[in-house]
Amino acid sequence: MKLLKGDCLEEMKSIPEGSVDLVLTDIPYGEVTKNGESRAKYSGQLRNIDKGGADILTFDIGDFLDEIYRVSNGGVYIFCGIEQIEPIYSFFDRKKDFMVRQCVWKKTNPAPVNGQHMWLSSFENCIFAKKRKTAFNQSCKSSVWEFPTGRSKIHPTEKPLSLFEYLVNSSSNEGGVVLDPCMGSGTTGVACKNLNRNFIGIEMDETYFNIAKARIEESPNKLIT
Repeated sequence: MKLLKGDCLEEMKSIPEGSVDLVLTDIPYGEVTKNGESRAKYSGQLRNIDKGGADILTFDIGDFLDEIYRVSNGGVYIFCGIEQIEPIYSFFDRKKDFMVRQCVWKKTNPAPVNGQHMWLSSFENCIFAKKRKTAFNQSCKSSVWEFPTGRSKIHPTEKPLSLFEYLVNSSSNEGGVVLDPCMGSGTTGVACKNLNRNFIGIEMDETYFNIAKARIEESPNKLIT
């Protein structure tokens, strides 16, 4: 395990070209908090949602994708907001050595927030890309992944461990190198430890970096008996 505290664009420069077998990350969507603030005009109708700093995009998405492409030698999963789907998808679609697919995490237990006024928010988007002839340990499986959301979150945008274990297993092999440049509370790192992958995690927020470090260190390796 290699955990780096700092700006992901700067820290990724130290990672050798083509050395990462899988990138699995959940970038700041840059929209939830913004939309929450704008909901004041619906006072009494919609509950405000504020993810704080966890929702603020601190890097240029184009520069970020350039670095992801440089270090990658396998699969890439980037969970993203609605406005980020097109630039991320188009970036990989233009690369002749990559295949790309839009995927969806369908929440089997969506939060009933504002459900009396509109449809529940029951899915999140993810762009999956992979270099040709690299690890993919599934066959004819749907790009819609049905997993429950956790109710006790350490990080406001935290994804379920079961989902990330499924993706790590699907697109890497034991001993492979997995990178999460937006580590947050360390879910990708815990999944990698559980599944015997080598993990590189980057997080600029000191509080969450320390949380992730402790969480990964304290997590037992499920494959060790």
